[in-house]
Amino acid sequence: MTNPIRSVEMNEFNRLIHQNVKQEGFTPLLIEGVGVVQWHSAQVMTPFLYDPIICMMGQGAKICRVGEASFTYQGGDFFINFLPIPVYAEVITASTDTPFQSAVMSINLIKLADMVMRIEQQEKNVLKTLPESASCIVVGQANDNLVGLFSRLLNIASHPLESAILGEAVIDEIYYRLLTGEHGYALRQLLHQYGNIQPISRAVNHIHSNINTVIKVDELATIANMSKTSFFNAFKKLMHVSPMQYIKSIKLQKAQALLIQGIQANEASYQVGYNSFSQFSREYKRFFGFPPSQTAS
Repeated sequence: MTNPIRSVEMNEFNRLIHQNVKQEGFTPLLIEGVGVVQWHSAQVMTPFLYDPIICMMGQGAKICRVGEASFTYQGGDFFINFLPIPVYAEVITASTDTPFQSAVMSINLIKLADMVMRIEQQEKNVLKTLPESASCIVVGQANDNLVGLFSRLLNIASHPLESAILGEAVIDEIYYRLLTGEHGYALRQLLHQYGNIQPISRAVNHIHSNINTVIKVDELATIANMSKTSFFNAFKKLMHVSPMQYIKSIKLQKAQALLIQGIQANEASYQVGYNSFSQFSREYKRFFGFPPSQTAS
């Protein structure tokens, strides 16, 4: 049986999403990194580069595929991604009468880690072990507090003064509720300094900062201060793809962004570290389903 209080909260959340929508797809709001998404029809599987985000689902359903892993989330669920990751995403449930709706909030990993530290300073006997299911992506059902906080965030996000004065406080409380809720232990252990996310994060940052070079797994393992085998296994467990798959996906996503900006394909190829344009063209077509020349600028 549906919880009537829960239904009221979700109805209000969806009303606020609709109120803030300005276009199909993503609409940015006045709080930096916060926006809403609406689609009136299903969207085909498309490659994206997801930055660290929290997505709170209002209605509809979506599938996100990373490597061999698949995540399905729908109204009332949250989706969290802690590191920049290439995904294939598909909106599977949306219609004219009941559009797909969600709210999106960028994650500030420094502030999130600070919240973990502040919580753990108040607790005793916190175990320092990483769950076996560690992943940089977490999907779960939001509790009433979290739904209410996202509604409050959307309520103030269209008002300049309220956004500037109250926005950060609401975001901090969203972090707190996530880290102390049902999935809080796993989230905190994933972010904890004893987990693998910090060395892998250093390697990920190196990839993004050196996208115009040839990047090898050996150098990434050295940056992470891990053996090549340990690094490979930890990276794939956390990111769901191998290091080389990740590097290739990031390069191609960056190249597409350059092409959309109007940069010529051979120059885009060079800027993301390809020495062979023919190889770039083959891999681009395989990844996106069409050649660089058909990318709309």
